[in-house]
Amino acid sequence: MDLIRTIQDRLSNMSKRGLFLTMLGVAAAVAGLVSLVMWIAFLDTSSKKPVSIAVLAPASGRAADQGESIRRGVELLVQQVNKAGGIGGHPLAVLRIDDGDDPVQAKAAAEKAAASDVIGVIGHASGAAARAAAEVYAARGIPALTPATAQQEALPADPWLFRTTFDETFETRFLANYVRNVVGEKTVSIIHSGSPRDEALSTVFDEVLQRFGTKVLFRWAYDPAAAGLDQDIERIAADINDKKLIGAVFVLGDAEAAGRIVAGLRKGGVRNKVVGLRALATDAFRASLANHWKGEGSVGAALNGTLVSAPMLLDTAGERAQRFRNGYIEKFGASPDWLAGYAFDGARLLSETYRGLSSAERQPGSVRKALRDALAAMNRVDKAFPGINGPQYFDARGVSAAPAWIGQYDGIEMISALTQLSPIREEGVANYLQELIAGRALYVNDRFMYKTNVVFAGVKVDKVSAMDTKANTVDLDLTIWFRWRGDINPQDVVFTNAVTPIKLEHPEREGQDGDMLYRSYRVHGKFFRNYSQVSRAYGTQLVGLSFHHRILNRNNLMYVSDVLGMDLGSGGTLQEQLKKSRMSISEGDGGNSVKALLAGLSGGMVNADPLVDMMMRAHVLAGLSGWEIERAWVSQEASLQGSSGDPTFVGFGKPLPSFSLIDMGMILKPDGFKARDAFPADSFIYFAIFSLVGSVLASLLDRKDRGQFWRMQTLVLRAVTWPLLLVSVGNLILDYALANFSTSAIDAIYFVYETLWWIVPARIVTISLERFLWVPIESRTNRKIPNVIRMLSSFVVYALAACGVVAFVMGQTLTSLLATSGVLAMIIGLAVQANIANIFSGVVLNIERPFKVGDFVKIGGIAGQIKDITWRTVRIRSNGYMVSLANGKVSEAEVHNYSSAKGAYTGLIIHADPSHDPVQVVELLKHSLVGVKEFIAGEDPEGGGTTEGAEIHFAGVECIGGHWVARYNIRFSIKHMGRMRFATDEVWTRIWHAFNEAGIVWKPLSEDSPDPADTPMPVRA
Repeated sequence: MDLIRTIQDRLSNMSKRGLFLTMLGVAAAVAGLVSLVMWIAFLDTSSKKPVSIAVLAPASGRAADQGESIRRGVELLVQQVNKAGGIGGHPLAVLRIDDGDDPVQAKAAAEKAAASDVIGVIGHASGAAARAAAEVYAARGIPALTPATAQQEALPADPWLFRTTFDETFETRFLANYVRNVVGEKTVSIIHSGSPRDEALSTVFDEVLQRFGTKVLFRWAYDPAAAGLDQDIERIAADINDKKLIGAVFVLGDAEAAGRIVAGLRKGGVRNKVVGLRALATDAFRASLANHWKGEGSVGAALNGTLVSAPMLLDTAGERAQRFRNGYIEKFGASPDWLAGYAFDGARLLSETYRGLSSAERQPGSVRKALRDALAAMNRVDKAFPGINGPQYFDARGVSAAPAWIGQYDGIEMISALTQLSPIREEGVANYLQELIAGRALYVNDRFMYKTNVVFAGVKVDKVSAMDTKANTVDLDLTIWFRWRGDINPQDVVFTNAVTPIKLEHPEREGQDGDMLYRSYRVHGKFFRNYSQVSRAYGTQLVGLSFHHRILNRNNLMYVSDVLGMDLGSGGTLQEQLKKSRMSISEGDGGNSVKALLAGLSGGMVNADPLVDMMMRAHVLAGLSGWEIERAWVSQEASLQGSSGDPTFVGFGKPLPSFSLIDMGMILKPDGFKARDAFPADSFIYFAIFSLVGSVLASLLDRKDRGQFWRMQTLVLRAVTWPLLLVSVGNLILDYALANFSTSAIDAIYFVYETLWWIVPARIVTISLERFLWVPIESRTNRKIPNVIRMLSSFVVYALAACGVVAFVMGQTLTSLLATSGVLAMIIGLAVQANIANIFSGVVLNIERPFKVGDFVKIGGIAGQIKDITWRTVRIRSNGYMVSLANGKVSEAEVHNYSSAKGAYTGLIIHADPSHDPVQVVELLKHSLVGVKEFIAGEDPEGGGTTEGAEIHFAGVECIGGHWVARYNIRFSIKHMGRMRFATDEVWTRIWHAFNEAGIVWKPLSEDSPDPADTPMPVRA
C-alpha cells in the first residue's frame, strides 16, 4: 500500500509532459513484453530444434571443386528456406561432412550422418563413393539423394539411395548415338583412365559405335595419379598428329583429369572435336583446364567446340531455373553448374517432402522411413516433384528419369547443341519406321527418340509503354531473332498473350554464316499483362511475352534462349577473368581456386540479374513512369496445347502436343519506398504489436476529456500508430493471402488495404478539425458549434477521401464521376429542395448567429430555450415539450433573443385604492420586494443610473371600468426568461402579503384591462 501511495504521489506531482512520457514508457514495456512472448512462442526459430540435412561431399582432394558446387547448391536452398520462415517455424540446418570422394571415407561419413539427427543426406560426387555409402544408408535406414551416377550394371536394388540423375551407361550410349547419328562422325578415338569404371564405359561407347559401323581407331589408357601424366598426354597428342587421325576424341575421366587432358591435347596441336560425359560440364573441369592451360591463345579457344552430355543446360531450362541461377550468382558471385543445380533440387526435394509429412510421421523414430516412402512414391510423371530442370521422379531402381541434354562449348560458355534427342512415349502408336526413314527419329538406348531441332531465340526489349490497368495490357517494342540450321521456319510463331495476332513477315535483318541461318524482326504490339502463374508479390506486374511455333511441337522443334546473342554470357577470355578474380580473391580469403574460377567465369563480382542491368542501361521503361524492374528472365518452357481435333494427337497413347515456348518476362514494381523491401516479414508482427498498444493507450486517454494538451498528445499518438498498424497488419494479411487465398480474394483484400490508406488519414483529419478548430472556438466564444457545421466539414473530408479511392485505388477518372454525381445531385435536389433550403438556411443562421444553443428566444409565437441546431431544424424547449422549427422558417421569422444581454427585463402593473398615500405605497412595495432571489442588478435601460432589485413608479390615477384607481408600475431584471414565471409568482406573493398587512384595498381589474404579461419587455443593451 505504501508503494502504491508513493507511486500515486509521484505521478500526481509530475508535469503533464513527464506523465505522458511515463505512460509511453509503460506502453512500450507492455508492447515489448508481448513481443517477447510472441517471439519465444512462435518466431524464435533459433530456440526451436532445427530440421537438419547432411551434405556428404569432398572438401579436399581431386574432387574438392565438385564438392564445393554441391555444398553451395544446398546452402542456397537452406538460405531461401530460412528466409521464408523455415519449415513450420523450424530452421533448416546443414551438417557438412567430408567424404573425400573415397569409398572408405564415404562409408565413415555415412555412419556419422546416420548417427546424427539429420532427416536425410545430400551428396557424393562420384558413383563409387555413393555405392559405398549406400550400404550404410540401407543398414541404418536413412534416405539419401545423390547427383552422382553409376553404371547401370552396378546399380544395386537399394531402397534408400535415390539418384537424381541418369546412370552412366545410359549416358554413354546416348552420347555415342549422338556422335554417330547426329554429328555424323565416322571415326572416334578414346582416351580413358585405367580404372574398371572407365574401361567398362569405353567398351560401351565402342559397342554402340560398332553397331552403326563406326570404327574406334585407337584407345589410350592413362593413370590420373601418375607423376608422368603430362608426358603421357603429350605422347597421345603426338600419336594423333603423327597418324593424322580424324574424327572425335572421347575423353573419359573425372573433372580434374579431363581438364588436364584437354589442356594437353590443345597444347599439343590436336584440333579434333572433343566429346565427353557430364564431368566435362562442371566448373571443376573448367577450373582444371584453366589451371593446366599453357598453350597459345585463350582458354576459350581450347574449349570451343567441345561436345558434352549434361543433366542440365540453363538455356533450355525454365523460369524456375533462371531464378535459381540468379540467386546463386547473388550469393556466390558466380554462375552455377549442373552439380550445384541438382544439389539444390535434391535439398529442396528433401525439405519439401518433409514439409508435407504429418506430425506423426515427423517423429524421430519414423521420419526417415516416411521420407523414404514418400520419395519412392514419386515413380510416375504425374507424381513427380517440380524440379528446376523439370519433373523429378524415380524408376524402380531409384534412378531419376530426367532427360539427357547435349551441350556445346562456345568459347567458355556452355550452350545447347543445335539438335537434341527426346524420347518417344512407349505407349505411343506412331509409325517409328516412317519417322526413322524421314530422319526425324533415332533408335537410342533401346528406345526411339525424336531428333529435335534447336533454334536459338533472342528477345530484346526496346521500350515498354502505355500500361493500361483497366484493360490489363501494355505496349511493347521488341526485337526478336532466330538462329538455326535446317529447312524450317522458326518465325512462324504464335504469341500466346498478344491482344491481336502478330505475324513475323518481313525481317529487319537476315543473313547466313555457313549453314547457320539468322533472321531478326522488329515487333510493336499490345500484350496482356500477368499472363502466367509466375511467382510475384502482389502489387507488382508481370510484363512480357511468350510464343511457340504454330505447327511444330516440341518433338520437332525446341526454342532455347540465345544467351550469347543477348550478351548475357561471361564475356572476355577465361584467362583475363581468372586474372581479375585472383587479384580480388588475393585481397580477401587467400585465393580459393574454385571461388576465383567461378568469379572469373562470371566477370568478377556478378550482378544477380544481368538481364535487368541490360534493360536498365537501355532505359526500356522510359515510356512508363513510376515503375522499376525487380527481376527479368528469358526462359524455355514446355507448354501443353489442345489437340484441336488433330488425329496425330487424338486417341489412345497419343499425348497432347507439347510446344516449346519462349517466355520473356519482367516483374515491374512501383518505383517508390515499400515497407516489405526495407524490413523482414517477421518485423511486421512487432510493428503491429507496438502500434496496437499505442492505439489502445490513445483510446484510454480519450475516454475522459483532460484538456487540450492531452488531446494533442493522443492525436499525435494516433497519427503515428494508425499508419504503422495499417502497414504492418496489411502486409501480414497480404503475405498470408498470397500463399493461401484465390486471386479474387487477394484482390478484395488489397482493395480494402488501399482504401484504408485514404480512410485512416481522413479520420485523423476529422479528429484534428474537432480538437484544434471546433473545440478551441467553442472555448473562446462560449458557444457550441452546431452539428451541421461539424457534419458538413467531416462530409467534405470523407468525400475527398472517396474521390482519392476512386481515382487512385479503382483507377477511374473523376471527370465522369463528377458529371454523373452532378446529374444525380440535380435529381435529388429537385426531390428534396425543401430540405436543401433548410440546410442552406442553417448555414446562414450559423454564419449570422442570432442565437446559440442554450439561449432563451422567442421565434414567431414560440418562446423557450434553444436545445439543438441541426442541419435541418432548430429545436426549442417550450412549456415542457420540444418544438422543432425548420431552419427555413426560422430564418424568415422575427427572432427575440433574451439571452444576448446581461438580463431580461419584465414588469407588472399594480392597481390600488387611490385614497392611499402613493409615497407610502411605493415604499411598501420597495420593502416587500427586497431580496427577491430571481432579481439581478444592472444598468437602467433608459439611462436612469443603476437599479438595485425592482424599480417602482407611481403612474397616477386613472378610471378603469367606471372606477378610479391608482396605478403603480414595477420593473425588474431577471437572469433569463426561463425564470420569468418563478419571478412573477414570488413578486405577486410578496405584494399580496404586504398589502394585506398594511390594509391597502385592492381594486380588481376589469376584463378590458391589459394583461401585464403582454407589456413590452425592455432589455439592457
